[in-house]
Amino acid sequence: MKKFIAPDSWFAFLYPDTWFEFNEEPDCFLFYNPERWEGNFRISAYRDASPSFGDRMMCDALKVSGARLQKVGRWETIYVADLFTEQLVEYITHRWTIGCGQTCVECSFTATADEHLGMPNALIASLEILHPRDTFRNQYIPVRVAEVELIESCYASVEELGMKLFKERFRDFDYNVRLLQKLVQRPELTKQFGADAGAVIGVVLCVFLTETIEGLEWKTYVHGKVEAPVLMYGDSCVARPMLLFGKQGELLGVADIPDIIEEIRARIEEAAAC
Repeated sequence: MKKFIAPDSWFAFLYPDTWFEFNEEPDCFLFYNPERWEGNFRISAYRDASPSFGDRMMCDALKVSGARLQKVGRWETIYVADLFTEQLVEYITHRWTIGCGQTCVECSFTATADEHLGMPNALIASLEILHPRDTFRNQYIPVRVAEVELIESCYASVEELGMKLFKERFRDFDYNVRLLQKLVQRPELTKQFGADAGAVIGVVLCVFLTETIEGLEWKTYVHGKVEAPVLMYGDSCVARPMLLFGKQGELLGVADIPDIIEEIRARIEEAAAC
């Protein structure tokens, strides 16, 4: 099973290794198995300053026609189902509302009418809902859609800057490293990205490494308020791209990118030997 931790550590749950997170509307997280579709599982959460917010949301959910109390794992939920037909196939959307102090979590599972509820019930049973003052610590989870979008945005923005300054696009690894080395020495980099310039270049450098070295994998690191993409080799974190050039990018001006790459390669070799 894999673990998903929501942004800002509002909640977490376990889901099957064959399932993945996909793009969905803001603040709603979608999961399903792309190889063998068993249904779409969606989850979202809301918070309020009132400690009775979760209870109020459950009371409101119970007023919906057909809603009833249902216990799933350790959670008391409000459950309701909606039947619909699409292209002559019958589907059901199952909905659960779970209140916990200042937080309300809403889950739904849309599948064919004959699909069993064992899977979504297991996901909900594994749910952890944290109090606003609590956070997860030192967690490495499968890279979230939010971090994937960040990685893609960094790559596109730096390539665009390379085109603007040097009329050059990314190509092969050695060429890309030389282009990055030229970029870190230009004031336009910090002018465009500010204090995030080091983090942006670090992410792009790690993209180059994942395209070149087999076995590297992006993951999301969650530790208190820190939520960032990291590069893993097996169970070892071999690069924290957001910190490769200093917390505020203060090392950009003196950075030797080939040396940084060699340091990361040494960590990979060490991890591979374990």
